[in-house]
Amino acid sequence: MRKCIHRTAVSACVIGSLLSGCTVVGPAAIHSGRLTYNEAITETNNQQMLMVLIHNRYAEESNLLAVASVTANVRVATQTGVQLGFGDSDNYAGNLVPFGASATYEENPTISYVPVAGQQYLHTVTSPVPLTALAQLTGTLADPTPIYTALVSSVNGIYNPDFLFPSVEYDPRFSRFVAIMTELTRMHRLHWIEDAQHTGRFSVVIEHYAPTYAAEVDELLRLLGLPAAKDPPQAVVLPVSLALDGRDSGGIGITTRSIMRLMEILSAAIEVPEQDQNNGTTTDYPPLGPLGRKLRIRHAKSKPDRTAVAVQYRDGWFYIDDKDYVTKQFFRLLGALWSVSIAESTAESSAAPVLTVPVSR
Repeated sequence: MRKCIHRTAVSACVIGSLLSGCTVVGPAAIHSGRLTYNEAITETNNQQMLMVLIHNRYAEESNLLAVASVTANVRVATQTGVQLGFGDSDNYAGNLVPFGASATYEENPTISYVPVAGQQYLHTVTSPVPLTALAQLTGTLADPTPIYTALVSSVNGIYNPDFLFPSVEYDPRFSRFVAIMTELTRMHRLHWIEDAQHTGRFSVVIEHYAPTYAAEVDELLRLLGLPAAKDPPQAVVLPVSLALDGRDSGGIGITTRSIMRLMEILSAAIEVPEQDQNNGTTTDYPPLGPLGRKLRIRHAKSKPDRTAVAVQYRDGWFYIDDKDYVTKQFFRLLGALWSVSIAESTAESSAAPVLTVPVSR
């Protein structure tokens, strides 16, 4: 009788432990699932974007699916059992398991996808990148040089060509413009200021630049075709507009590239097999401008090691080398801008998800 009481007490303790464990299932599910889902979505987003670029190079149609939602249903089931013997213990001694318990953890996610298409999406990817994005990115990143080089197509008539057509030459003044803007930004002398009365309207303000950076400010104003700074030195305020030229208004006229144009540049930087080049299956591009010459998406016959992103296509692999920081940086910028256009287009879509996939073990 005493043995039975002992077994019952042990059983109660174990069952209590299992039930109390249920209180930590939620946090445990977050620890085991959140990063995994996030990494999977990030990786497949990058792969999908790279595949779109490859299809573009091969003049093929491509579609996008955005992950609309991931719903993970978690179920925990416990099972316990107690085997008791009656009568002479010689009949069952060593044959019974006094107590048995088991717990089952099951996760059944449901993933919904939304097609990325429609007028809103097309308008966003083909429109020039707004000044708001240019101002925010150049003002927050430690090195704004890649932002100016990637997003700005021209400034006060100084062109940063995408492609070097026979009649197009690179203007070295653009590199100097970027270098001065970057230096003044790093030294906290140059700021993008938004007009408090007009959202999306900005001015470039240069202050406290003399005497250390007086020569750079004078050179910048000469490059832009603007009057020299006043003497004694005062803050220089240059209104910025999306225009071919801002000299008539005493400011800076900037034209920016669109997401589609950035896609074209990176598509042209894809290394395609010689056979595909010769048989006409890929799009031919003119020589790349300064931005595109630094970018490269590589091709290999077998799956490469140490890649930032890689996809298998036709008879080989296309990838960005993990050591290619410049291309990785540009790909990240393109992905960030692209994700905004996708989010805006899918948010306004009234259509139901095109595909909902329940996943069970």
